[in-house]
Amino acid sequence: MKLGLCVLGCGSFAQIFAESLLDARDHIELYFASRDYRRAQAYSEELGGVDAFGSYEEAVSDSRVEAAYICTPHDLHLENARLAAAAKKHILVEKPLARTLQEGRAIIEAANDAGVTLMVAENYRFLAPVQAAKRIIDSGALGQVRLIQLHEEHPFEPGSWRNDRNRNGGGVFIDGGIHKTSVLAYLTGRPTRVYAMPVLPGTPGLAAEDGMVVTTRSAEGVVGIVNHTWSISNPVQRPRVSVTGTLGNLNFELGRPWLNIEYSDTKETRQFDDDLRGIMAMVLEFRRSIIEKSQPGMTGEEGLNDLDLVLKAYESAESGLPVDLNGV
Repeated sequence: MKLGLCVLGCGSFAQIFAESLLDARDHIELYFASRDYRRAQAYSEELGGVDAFGSYEEAVSDSRVEAAYICTPHDLHLENARLAAAAKKHILVEKPLARTLQEGRAIIEAANDAGVTLMVAENYRFLAPVQAAKRIIDSGALGQVRLIQLHEEHPFEPGSWRNDRNRNGGGVFIDGGIHKTSVLAYLTGRPTRVYAMPVLPGTPGLAAEDGMVVTTRSAEGVVGIVNHTWSISNPVQRPRVSVTGTLGNLNFELGRPWLNIEYSDTKETRQFDDDLRGIMAMVLEFRRSIIEKSQPGMTGEEGLNDLDLVLKAYESAESGLPVDLNGV
């Protein structure tokens, strides 16, 4: 079965998304929708789409479209999800799920009421090294996990809506840092406490934070450290993940097809296929959950938990105090 999937919103990431699915066209038929029809048409022609639409309403009313990928600014996620749900279309919504917990709950409610699948497009979870790290950790091969660290630093000039704190829901941490906190929670369990500090701003004219350092602790005592910034002038520091256990440790770079495992007397490097963004694996998982009528690999509730962690980090950064996470 080919899934008719319409991309709502034709921005720069929509192009990356579509290019990542070029080898999945036996399973996915792509459509494109934009308020600017000529833009949607250009994307469709360039990226192998079936058709284009000049409005989101037209797109979700088309019988060929079975699901919507919401790739619009964060302040439009709820509106677009409700539109898709009302048309009985399955929903793949970009991270973050929403700007607020209230909006996130409303998206989940809309999907549940419509009886459609809702999945959050957290592509980092579907990277091969992340999946391998999850299996290794769960197997006990590293012993008791003590520490997980995630770092990403790169120059970036957020333009248009990303520089609008209200539309974005914040700054760097809700936009990109949520990738790292999602991987942290997936690999070592959801934290129960968070403490966050914004770094000194380095991007002139930015309306919100351009760097954040966050520490977490889980119920099992695992400490997490996340450093995510947009404000360096040096060459990109690739996103790095390391996990330390009592018997060994592992490390990898997000977007690279390898993972290192180290013990006291041995070292192993595993290589993977080159789905470097995890997008194809993510979309195929979305398709599988629709066909099998089963829970997807990244549920709305998990997306809500990820959002809660980010919002609690903002609360901590504002107060200067650690904040407990009590579940959503």
